[in-house]
Amino acid sequence: MASIVQFSSAISDPRQLPPRVAAMRRRILDACAKGDVEALRNAVEFSEVRPIFERADERKPDALHEDVVAMLKRLSFDRQGVETIALLRAVLRQSCVEKREGITRSFLWPAFAFAPPAAPSADERQIMLSCVRFAELAKIDANGLPPPMTLSIGEDGTWHYFWPLRAPAAGK
Repeated sequence: MASIVQFSSAISDPRQLPPRVAAMRRRILDACAKGDVEALRNAVEFSEVRPIFERADERKPDALHEDVVAMLKRLSFDRQGVETIALLRAVLRQSCVEKREGITRSFLWPAFAFAPPAAPSADERQIMLSCVRFAELAKIDANGLPPPMTLSIGEDGTWHYFWPLRAPAAGK
């Protein structure tokens, strides 16, 4: 039997986040502020299991053993990690939503990826585009928007993933 998935309304004030979630968000943003992808190593390696940056069907075979900084550079359009840092910063500056699935709680950024505005203004579209990888710009959805990067942090402060939103399969 499948769990019921519920999403909260957008949470725009970081002070409303559980302490461990807020701490991981701050850890990531502080690393990004240093402007060097190497600074993200501490946030990535903070949890027992490192976050996932690629879905299994998109991952190269040896990616699970790849150095995390080398991976972040490889996934960045500029191959230096600058795009990754900019995307993390842009995504985590947005509102998030709380996702409840059974007894599991996680916090997902950006909120607009999970509850997009019906008719985004020009300013909203600009913000939405700031959260999109260059490699994803041509992948337009039914609303005329490319998939934004999404990030999940569990209520225990574990950084789960940072990857592009994947549109649901037709008919789902």
